[in-house]
Amino acid sequence: MENTEDTRLKEFTQVLVNRATHVEKGDNVYLLCKSLESLSLFKEVRRQIIKRGGMPHEHLLYDTMNGAGAADYDWFKHADSSQLETLSEAKKQEMEKMDAYIRIGGGDNTQDLSGTDPEKISEWKSTTREILNERLSKKWVATRFPTKSMAQNAGMSTQEFEEMVFEAVTADYSDISERNKKVKELVDGAEEVRIKSKDTDIRMSLENREGVSADGRNNIPDGEVFYAPVKDSVEGHISFTYPGVDSGTEVHGIKLWFENGKIVDFQAEKNEDYLEKMINTDEGSRYIGELGLGTNKQITEFTKDTLFDEKIAGTVHMAIGRAYEECAPESKRNESAIHWDIVNDLRSRAGGGKIIVDGEVVQEDGKWIFEN
Repeated sequence: MENTEDTRLKEFTQVLVNRATHVEKGDNVYLLCKSLESLSLFKEVRRQIIKRGGMPHEHLLYDTMNGAGAADYDWFKHADSSQLETLSEAKKQEMEKMDAYIRIGGGDNTQDLSGTDPEKISEWKSTTREILNERLSKKWVATRFPTKSMAQNAGMSTQEFEEMVFEAVTADYSDISERNKKVKELVDGAEEVRIKSKDTDIRMSLENREGVSADGRNNIPDGEVFYAPVKDSVEGHISFTYPGVDSGTEVHGIKLWFENGKIVDFQAEKNEDYLEKMINTDEGSRYIGELGLGTNKQITEFTKDTLFDEKIAGTVHMAIGRAYEECAPESKRNESAIHWDIVNDLRSRAGGGKIIVDGEVVQEDGKWIFEN
């Protein structure tokens, strides 16, 4: 008889291999595992890839040439400018040969990159952008395996955190799909989307833009509808409820001001220098590449892991930088080396807020009008 852990691992694996990437016979699958604590899931995913006739290309712990998110402290501490400017042609060619990409995150230390130079991180993101773009053209999924470090970072017991993660990962994605469909009916193509809450009044246009329903494909857990706002349409100011977390650095109390789509001023209560350097990465990092609307009701608590937090039903998030290609035509898409999601909570527990679409309130205090 299988124990609970075995059952959960198999359910987790089916979401990754079947629903998210649809691994088929002959597929070359880039399989990355970032932590020894995640090996049990890595082994089960590898086993299922082989059973389906796929070819797993295994990468364990270190995968520096694949981008900033896969690099480690030693790289950013000791690499000089010439190394940070060198794109690995071998890694690029390897990625070009892949049909699918599965990344299992969940490191032993969530703060591993804390204290590293943000300019180095930004530079490495710029250098490895070609590999990222190649990866995004594949069947791909990124996930996290629950670790003790992640639970501690979220302020939860290990067991409580594990239960939350497995419930979120194996959520009823048909239910999320239906919820996303209703959200899209309210928001798609809006001439003006306005978000109002304490210290926030920001508006933008989604004219001729359709939202993408994230319902168990590229992120696991999943649950959001995301858009690329018209680049120069963003106006107003936003004060984010939660810290922006990037490469182990937490930037608290972020406030941004926009004119004609561009960030014209900013503040942060903690690590403002990191925020400044990220905003100044390139021309596109001064603009918003994504507006996302969380729809996963299985995730309720802030964990300091954006993969989870941006999916919380009743939250919105905005990404500084790159817009995803499926959200807007290339000629109108914001381009940047970075894509940094920051979350704002509109639920009553966080003070409440409203989403107003073309003058009509469609969400209040985290609840959509079709949920009342």
